[in-house]
Amino acid sequence: MRRKHATEAVDIDSGPERGLRMYLHGFGQHGVDIGRLTLAEVGRSGAGVAVHRSAITTDMIMLPSSMPAKGTRLFGDALVAHAIAHLRYSTPGRSVGTRVPMMVAMMSLIEDMRVERLMMREYPGLHGLWGAFYRTDGDPSEKGLTFPAFAERLSLALHDPGYRDPHHWVEKGRSLIDAIGDDLLEVRRFDEVASILASDLGQMRVRFDPQSYEVKPAYRDDNTFLWRFDEADPVQAIVQAKGEQAQGVAESQSDMGNGESEGEASNSPEAVILMYPEWNYKTEVMREDWVGVVEGRPVKTAATSPEDAPRRKSHAPVRVRYRQTFSTHRIRRQAEGDELDLDALVNHVVTQRSGGAPDGNVFSRLGRRPRPASVLLLLDLSASTSRTIEGTEMTLLDCERAAAEETIEAFDGEASRIALHGFASNGRAEVRYLRLKDFGVVFDEEHRLRVRELQPAWSTRIGAALRHAGSLLGREANPSKTIILVTDGQPSDIDVFDERYLAEDARNAVDMLAAKGIRSQCICVEPSAHDVICGIFGRRNCLSIERSTRLSDVLPDVLAKAVA
Repeated sequence: MRRKHATEAVDIDSGPERGLRMYLHGFGQHGVDIGRLTLAEVGRSGAGVAVHRSAITTDMIMLPSSMPAKGTRLFGDALVAHAIAHLRYSTPGRSVGTRVPMMVAMMSLIEDMRVERLMMREYPGLHGLWGAFYRTDGDPSEKGLTFPAFAERLSLALHDPGYRDPHHWVEKGRSLIDAIGDDLLEVRRFDEVASILASDLGQMRVRFDPQSYEVKPAYRDDNTFLWRFDEADPVQAIVQAKGEQAQGVAESQSDMGNGESEGEASNSPEAVILMYPEWNYKTEVMREDWVGVVEGRPVKTAATSPEDAPRRKSHAPVRVRYRQTFSTHRIRRQAEGDELDLDALVNHVVTQRSGGAPDGNVFSRLGRRPRPASVLLLLDLSASTSRTIEGTEMTLLDCERAAAEETIEAFDGEASRIALHGFASNGRAEVRYLRLKDFGVVFDEEHRLRVRELQPAWSTRIGAALRHAGSLLGREANPSKTIILVTDGQPSDIDVFDERYLAEDARNAVDMLAAKGIRSQCICVEPSAHDVICGIFGRRNCLSIERSTRLSDVLPDVLAKAVA
């Protein structure tokens, strides 16, 4: 989707550019020049190809290298008017981040529509000008079920109220936009619509080729004005792997020479995307490679000083009380004990009858040793954790931080290995998963800073987070493996409207983990969600508390029972 543009200077007194410059100034858009794209470097070969779409910068509108032979003036007017709409109403250079190319294209299409509607409020005649460039090469509904065809049909439906498309996806897009009404400045709501529509296309298995896709109608620009791409190409930056392949992907990250401790995630906030299945309870079908888990670390912000940490009471006794959990077991082949060791006794008799000299160690006795266990603490980092706890100045996320830090300091050691991870979701394509502290790594000041820098955002797609947590926990050699989720409500996400869907998927994830010997437990700080959470984890594995400030008391108890 990204091109390297080459421009050439334009003689202001030659060709259509002179008229377009006057047209541009007629809108009062001064300080913006007209240029022309020549060739674009595509691929590693750097070969030059014609560019059929315009491009915009903050101070230049670059015409495509080839213009239509007929209607050049009207085409140029439509192109410049659309560019002005972006310059006036769009936010340039939004970070692409971990958005997949189809999502970027859909958000760009919706943004094109939004700014054009804002422009038509001031200049109603633009509706007819832009409308002349739809259906120039036939009925878009007859072009198949490809992404370019769907995008063209949706653009037409959003521009022409009289157009009716036979496909439900196009009409759904129109309905979602109509529901927003005239509130055209709420960019977030339009982004949500784009996310829903892109998700639907993914469910329909519609494929997207960013290298061949061209925006339609042709007067619209290539949308590079809207986005800021990272150094890596968006397509190449996404590494897709099934959940069972997560181990190999993570191990390859540790070999990149970044100087980090073994098991730690890469420094990039968007390290890798792993694809996981999701359970559809209505059809009783496991949708393979359905959810993208973006694994990384919190985006680094300004350093947080110790004084900025939330004020909370000290829980020093926790460290003493739960310093180590022991399990009892029988020590075999002892000279003295309270029971006979039958295996040792049989060997004793065999050795004696064969003429040997048995050692006489035929007893067993009770002994104690630290019970090896691995526990993964999984924190809900969704937007709802930003709410302030009644009667305090702390948020729910502050309580999660405090409880997690104190519990790790009390338990983490050679026998009980503790990891601290967190998650939030922005649709099925972007379940952000943060590895704040991994197994076998000392919880030091750097880890504390990561925890304190956490910011709540987005939603709670629990099933995907549990599957990824289980994939990481499954590598542990300890026989006892437990995931403890701390959340404030039932599963939800912006692209799911059936309240039962994500709860059923989470329950399926819990069952699948149990089949692998991994126990899943949950502490819920929202009593109203107790029944839903119990339906996911089972009543023996969930605990609801009314006051979030009790987390620092409850979490150590739950973890102690998990490793006991």
